[in-house]
Amino acid sequence: MRFKSTFRFMALLTALIVPLAIHAHTPLKASSPAADSTVARATAIEVEFNGPVRLVRLQVMHGETEVATEFAVNPEPVTAYRVAAKNIPAGKITVEWAAIGADGHTLTDTFSFTVDPAAANVAGN
Repeated sequence: MRFKSTFRFMALLTALIVPLAIHAHTPLKASSPAADSTVARATAIEVEFNGPVRLVRLQVMHGETEVATEFAVNPEPVTAYRVAAKNIPAGKITVEWAAIGADGHTLTDTFSFTVDPAAANVAGN
C-alpha cells in the first residue's frame, strides 16, 4: 500500500514540475543559416526563439578566429534577431549565443553551419 502512495506522489510531483521546467526557459526555435546546414554564403545570422528574450551575446567563430559582426545588446526582449556579419569566410562556422529569458534565467548554446561557395543552397545570406 505504501508503494502505491509513493508512486502516486511521485507521479503528481512529476506532472507538476515537468510543465514548469518546459515553460521556464525560451529555447532557440530556428536559425538562419540553419544548424548543420551548408550554404554558399552568409551575410547575417538570424536567430528566433520560442518567446521574447534579451540576446546578450552572439559570437561567430571560424575556428579560433572571431568573425566581426554588428551585434549589439538590445535592452528590449524580442523573439527574433538579425545580426549582420559581412565577412563570414568559407569553412565551418560556430555561433555561440546567450540570452536572458522572461524568467530571468540565462540560456546559452551553440550551433554550427558550413559556408561552401560551391554549395547550391544560398539560404541565410
